[in-house]
Amino acid sequence: MNASEESRQILYDLNRQRLAELAFRAIQRGRKNDEIMIVCIDVDDPVWSFLVDELMPGYDWQSIRDRGEKPVARGSVSAIMAELLSDFVPNLAQALVGPPPSGHVRVAVLGAGGASIYLTVPQAETETSARNFA
Repeated sequence: MNASEESRQILYDLNRQRLAELAFRAIQRGRKNDEIMIVCIDVDDPVWSFLVDELMPGYDWQSIRDRGEKPVARGSVSAIMAELLSDFVPNLAQALVGPPPSGHVRVAVLGAGGASIYLTVPQAETETSARNFA
């Protein structure tokens, strides 16, 4: 694993619980696992800043930086995002073809100048996570 892949793995690990909860919420709203993708984007990565601006225009990321935290955009998006990612990062195309395995949702972690694809099992939000991510 190279340094940028390791950086994305760490970003995924730090956000793993919340990403599974976002997948659960999307499924609860009636979306199917092949209709959505969960994204986790390092807001300060210049490669992906255009996408953050598109997905969350006008969001006050500076307030997060002012608290000494790293701003990360997380949310559910249409599975059409797979096409965009395949265009920007062609070596991911194979990981984005076809539906995800039953009971799983794809997660795209964008940062360190690249992208990595993971799978998550949707899970309900817990009381503790609701407080931590409020």
